[in-house]
Amino acid sequence: MKLNIIGKQTSIWDDRDTILEAKKTCFFRYVGQLVRLICACGLLLSVWHPNPAYASACGLERTYSVGWGDTLFLIARRFGNTVSDLMRLNGITNPNLIFANQVLFMESSGNCSGEVDGVHVVEAGDTLWRVATRYGISVPTMVRANGISNPALIYTGQRLTIPGWSQDDSSHHLAISGLQLSSKSPIQGRVLMMSFPSVDIRDPSGFFGPWKITFFREDDRYAGIVGSYVLAEPGEYTLEIEAINIEGKSIRHLDHLTLLAGDYGYEEITLSSSKSSLLSQEKIVSEQQRVAAVVMPVTQHRYWEGVFHPPSFGDITSSFGTRRSYNGGPYNSYHGGVDFSSLSGSLISAPATGRVVLAEALEVRGNTTIIDHGWGIYSAYLHQSHIIVSVGDIVHRGEVIGHIGGTGLVTGPHLHWEMYVRGVQVDPMQWYESEFP
Repeated sequence: MKLNIIGKQTSIWDDRDTILEAKKTCFFRYVGQLVRLICACGLLLSVWHPNPAYASACGLERTYSVGWGDTLFLIARRFGNTVSDLMRLNGITNPNLIFANQVLFMESSGNCSGEVDGVHVVEAGDTLWRVATRYGISVPTMVRANGISNPALIYTGQRLTIPGWSQDDSSHHLAISGLQLSSKSPIQGRVLMMSFPSVDIRDPSGFFGPWKITFFREDDRYAGIVGSYVLAEPGEYTLEIEAINIEGKSIRHLDHLTLLAGDYGYEEITLSSSKSSLLSQEKIVSEQQRVAAVVMPVTQHRYWEGVFHPPSFGDITSSFGTRRSYNGGPYNSYHGGVDFSSLSGSLISAPATGRVVLAEALEVRGNTTIIDHGWGIYSAYLHQSHIIVSVGDIVHRGEVIGHIGGTGLVTGPHLHWEMYVRGVQVDPMQWYESEFP
């Protein structure tokens, strides 16, 4: 009898343990569902809640608070800035690293009212990101405007509302006739040229991916030029050109070009202890900002004609775009120009006509000369032993501007030749091989 009672008591406690385990399982399952619900609500709020600071860039403050889903490229497009402008104004060194609620200073304000909308009909191959990029807005803005529950699911023929675009504006259905491109498959770190007749067209502007195109009129044609970043991710980028036709309506050319990877090699550079100190990030960034301020302005006058001549008769020892490792470190930098080997004191000549805009000693680049060739095109000559021109001088192709040396971050005497297109470093040898425009 006693054993039976003990047996019943043991069975009762086993049941209680089972009940407790079941309750614990239910509790944790409930908590898990609650956490998932909170995360989902947070995601919905981040997508659906309008950014309260969205219109602040229209005000006198010219500031903008970054919202969820924003990129520096989309913000620049939205407010009529360039990525380079925003990086310079806000001290940004990596354009891919911005964060929600970060306050950005703007160069100028743009249309941010969002009061007028348009429609885009989804085509085969479209994605929500591609459509948003085409019109210079963010994916969350498209999601809010169209009540999209899954941004990954849009279908051919679907009509998407485009905030800020007029229903009556058929500009994205019109094309710029006679457009000619130097290449349908441009290469990292090289120039893309374009031209089209100027008859009945005015005020062209545009972008190739995040890079702003500069347009200039010569005779009966417009010429456009843009350089791509040498470390840009290869792949498809949107080419967008806008202009005003004779009727005063906006016309637009949209195309998708494939940016190809350049055939760039790898180099290991070994520096002496005295030169290694010049690899300081603070020194490099400070000097980059100094040079960027010089090579960003766009001069309307074009000084040069024809191809550029090499500035030295020496052999090329290092090509543009080569990925570099210093003192056994990672390959996290690239060669921004072309190196010519020669004895110290050898002559440097201007490759094309232009105006000297910088002639001074820099810590990393050494004795440096920069020439403005017009249209946002600049050339630079580094590590000189002597500079023999001054700021404001007009120099012509073949004219001696300095002497080769070993000043700055070098392993020995040589000439480092750079080319810039609206602040973007490009391969100088392309200017020697091809005639622009």
